[in-house]
Amino acid sequence: MIHQKCKLVLGALAVLGQLSPALIAEAETPKDTLVIGFESKPKSSDPRILGTDANSQYVEELRFLPLIGFDENGGMRMVVAQSLSADGSGGWKVKIRKGIKCKNGHEIDAEDVVATYNAIMSSPKDFPPSPRKGAFEKVTSVKKTAADEVQFSLSGADAAFITNLVIGILPKEALVEAPEQLLGKGYESGPFVLEKSADDEWILAKNDSYAADLVKTSKPKLNKVVFKIITDNSTRYAALVKGDLDMVQNSLDPDKVVEIQKNRADKFNVITRTAMSTTFLAFNLKNATFQNAKVRQAVAKAINRDEILQYTLQGLGEKAESMFPAAFPFHEKDIAAVKYDPEGAKKLLDEAGLKDPDGNGPLPRTRVTLKVPTNKERIAVAKAIASQLKLVGIDMQIESLEFSLFSKQLAEGQIQAWIAPWTGYKDPDHLNFVFNSKQIPPIGGNRSFYANAKVDELLEKGKTEYNSEKRHGIYSQAQKILADDAPYVYLWYKLGNAVISKNVKGYKLYSDFRYLSLTEVSKN
Repeated sequence: MIHQKCKLVLGALAVLGQLSPALIAEAETPKDTLVIGFESKPKSSDPRILGTDANSQYVEELRFLPLIGFDENGGMRMVVAQSLSADGSGGWKVKIRKGIKCKNGHEIDAEDVVATYNAIMSSPKDFPPSPRKGAFEKVTSVKKTAADEVQFSLSGADAAFITNLVIGILPKEALVEAPEQLLGKGYESGPFVLEKSADDEWILAKNDSYAADLVKTSKPKLNKVVFKIITDNSTRYAALVKGDLDMVQNSLDPDKVVEIQKNRADKFNVITRTAMSTTFLAFNLKNATFQNAKVRQAVAKAINRDEILQYTLQGLGEKAESMFPAAFPFHEKDIAAVKYDPEGAKKLLDEAGLKDPDGNGPLPRTRVTLKVPTNKERIAVAKAIASQLKLVGIDMQIESLEFSLFSKQLAEGQIQAWIAPWTGYKDPDHLNFVFNSKQIPPIGGNRSFYANAKVDELLEKGKTEYNSEKRHGIYSQAQKILADDAPYVYLWYKLGNAVISKNVKGYKLYSDFRYLSLTEVSKN
């Protein structure tokens, strides 16, 4: 066993390429434990307060089973729900699967489902509003109609309703507890229980009460899964190559992924897939500069995405023109591609009243601030965009923030512009969550404060239309308006990747990047 101080030295030398792979491999994680590198700490895995923090959602379903889930390719699967059926009046009846128990022996029943969804839709007095509340705006009541049946009544049709039934179910007695008080109470029905949550690591332990046979999955082969929180990309890479991590998913710099593929293929497998993940540059439309659509359109024309994809992302992505990639059923193919056109960008800025004050001199047309989390790739992309915008007269200052502060400022509308991804969308109603003027945080994801009455009308209509052809037409119109208004500049659909130690077997990369295949993982 290598002494800890020696391991630190070896790790540093590994980054410099001065160690043989054989020596690096001497540092190993325990054989019954999988250690995964996370770039940021989950804010929570309490289903009541989850928002858009991806890592929190990844941990949620590992602990608390939802009514429905999705398989590795995005297909719907029944979990706590045994069946779903329309009740004929716009509502839905959900049959609850019997025999699903929590770690403490409590069997999940209709009362637990009712209590969980009511907690989302109507938070207790001293509890913050759930970020998921907006997804259930048409739900008028959730009632137990039998020991194993729940009735969701709706005020009108909601074509996206079923895809929102992904909230982890908490036992009703857990709902009187604060999020930080759930630890160690045995409320989990999923494959793992949370053993520790700290700033540097989250530890999940195998749940022996997990009803794997009922939900058609495997009982965990591992005793523990450790999510190591390593915010610095270089440190995370060093920890992987020296053996302190078994796996890193979507949180290595692209050049490091390529380097591993070329030089460390004897120690690591790299798996990739095109996924439902869209990276974008967004604007806060409360900001005077970005209220003008011509400014936003100019920014889009001034960004050379081909160059950034090639040199910053090492080709691990595909240019995006809208929220949804081509593989998504509601992808809009008739949106014109935004071409790199700096002269066209300058013309639009002139038309928007942002004249160049000194021709080709050093003075900018305007100054703006772009904020990103302290993530090396995100910072590199931000710097590349800033240098391109400088050529058209926009002085964009980059500010990197620790992730929790970034999230807080974003939710409070304190950020002028930012770069982020949306990942794992299952229904075009995602556009409603992101762009409807009624979906302003904390009850939705409209952090741009975008408002367009026609878009609101279309997105609300799409939510109530069950006819597939008509629904496609509605979302087609909405996406074309959004393309013209440009509250977002769509950058690329990222190619997902997982870098995994050779001694890890059975891991599958899901299209939404969730870690649900951890139940099938073993280590040699």
